Amino acid sequence: MFRSSVCIFAVLLCVTPSLFAQTPVADDRVVYELGQIDIVGAREKAEPPAVSEVKAETFDQKLDESVVEAVQREPGIVVTVGSKNEPQVLFRGMFQERILVLYDGVPMAAPYYGDLDMSELPLEGLESITATRGNASVLYGPNALGGVLSLVSAKPGERGNLRLLTSVDQEGNYSARMTHGRRLGPWYYQVSAGTRQSDGWRMSDDFESFVEDSVVIEDGDVRDNADFSQFSAEAKVGREWEKAELAVSGSYVDAEKGIPPATSPDVRLQYWEFPTWKKATATAAGRVALAEAVEVRGNLFYHKYDNVLKAYRNLEHTSLRYESTYDDYSTGGMLRASWQASNKITLRSALHLLMDNHRAQGNPDDPWEEFVARTYAAALEGELRPAASLALQLGVSQEWYDFDSLENVEADADAVTERTRDIAAPAFSALLTYAPSLEHRLTAAVTKRNRFPTMNQLFANIEEFAAEDVTTIDPEQAMQYSVGYEFRPQVELAAGVAGFYYDVKDLIERPDRDALFANIEKASFTGAELWASYRGPSGLDATVNGTLVDASNEVADGEEQDLPYVPDYMVQAEVGYRFGFGTRIAPSLTYRGEAVEYNDDGEPMTVPSYTVMDVRLHHVLGWGVTLTLQATNLLDSDYVQEIGYPLPGRTIRLGVQYALE
Repeated sequence: MFRSSVCIFAVLLCVTPSLFAQTPVADDRVVYELGQIDIVGAREKAEPPAVSEVKAETFDQKLDESVVEAVQREPGIVVTVGSKNEPQVLFRGMFQERILVLYDGVPMAAPYYGDLDMSELPLEGLESITATRGNASVLYGPNALGGVLSLVSAKPGERGNLRLLTSVDQEGNYSARMTHGRRLGPWYYQVSAGTRQSDGWRMSDDFESFVEDSVVIEDGDVRDNADFSQFSAEAKVGREWEKAELAVSGSYVDAEKGIPPATSPDVRLQYWEFPTWKKATATAAGRVALAEAVEVRGNLFYHKYDNVLKAYRNLEHTSLRYESTYDDYSTGGMLRASWQASNKITLRSALHLLMDNHRAQGNPDDPWEEFVARTYAAALEGELRPAASLALQLGVSQEWYDFDSLENVEADADAVTERTRDIAAPAFSALLTYAPSLEHRLTAAVTKRNRFPTMNQLFANIEEFAAEDVTTIDPEQAMQYSVGYEFRPQVELAAGVAGFYYDVKDLIERPDRDALFANIEKASFTGAELWASYRGPSGLDATVNGTLVDASNEVADGEEQDLPYVPDYMVQAEVGYRFGFGTRIAPSLTYRGEAVEYNDDGEPMTVPSYTVMDVRLHHVLGWGVTLTLQATNLLDSDYVQEIGYPLPGRTIRLGVQYALE
């Protein structure tokens, strides 16, 4: 694999410059504005207290291979990997199913569970990733209770772009990606493609073999059943007029992955794999300026998601228990408008329509269960700037969830009726920002957000209960309060702090795997985020962020129970130094405190704290070529984010990046 990756990249280096020798193209990418929900226009839109952006240059330099890797270093964000080998992203303690994930404005969620494995979302087509942690504008629509993760693709600038990146580690696992875009008069195009291949990652030398019933489940060395294969591609074509733009785009991901078994007696052993994981998206988007101060944007989309999960009775995967197939798609559209009524007032509005279709088959000969649901929303937001230093933003929306139909679900008809009642819920957002100078910025936000139940929460285990034991599930509703302060005394230095409190009514949970999902009385999320960055003229730079979170829900008799996988605190830091000859060295550290998780019977287990150190060397060779040598988990720590699922040991990765100049 190592030789294959190097040879492929060598051919690309030799061939690509010759292809463009007659018409030199500089690497020049910009954000695809049609992929953004907010219409900013000539004025910068006021943002809530905790918003961070990761640019393509950053995740390319760090050799990140997926969206999960690109965002896991941001404040307030926790990633946890467990039984299905599908990383989950948490914002301030809220799970990914409560976070609205958008790719160029298209919701990225599988209809049944309400989330998607973001380790399968590639990076090659992206230009930026923006994480809004809480207090999201009502313009985003429903299901943004925990915030919004907005992925926006690239678009060619005036000079066009070409970028190649490949990397390989000591086990021969490799990845390669390419992105290229260009303008041809009023037309433009942007294409990208990538591949990732792995036979499994190396475990820590400190890991001790795990034996269950005299069977060696994991002996260390390379993690068993951790293989991975992915191919992805994306294309976009657009045309611009003086006051309008129209673009069509499509993307495709085809992957398969193993699922390593648990390595702890406290966790149930399951022998799974995903032989099929596919995602395809088609989008048409446009904008038009109806007047000097009025702009309308919209999109229509179709998102297809398929996977096959195989469960076996034995470690060797020779005796099949079941083969579960999901055949899902979502379709819909959004319409947004912005009117700058005066130099002090801007009005924005949004309409959302989403239809989710889920088809599931427990085994190849079983009948297909079919679910159809629709989600709607209408929102209006106004922004007032009475002075240059002050902005007030107010928004209101109405959101609806209409469960349309279901077929072949083995459950009492009255129980199904109880679970499929239509839901309507209002939402609002209020934001105040005050920036008396360039050095200081104060922000305060209050929002009420909704998150509708997922199909899994509505119907999991329903066939095992009598109708009188099945209750209606109301939407989760959160009152969110946040304050923030940013301090920028000079160009080289910036720091900030944000505090938050979320009061969540009707959080949807279940006490154990055999129970029904239901609304619990109350949950609360309290904490703070701190961050600072420095980039000095001497070549020294540094970033640090810390997060404190207390996330709990009320259980029987008013007692509080910690929510799972949420560490009390986390610290991440990186210090870099750039030498005069083009080399930068950057050691980094991640410390995560203890967390709790619950076994199948609902009993708590402690997830121990851990510290992981990395180091990266980045060298600019010239001629558009840069080299990166990276060691992750430098001290070869044996650590977990969920009990029984150890994470990679020391990994050495070499990356080569080429941008045509």
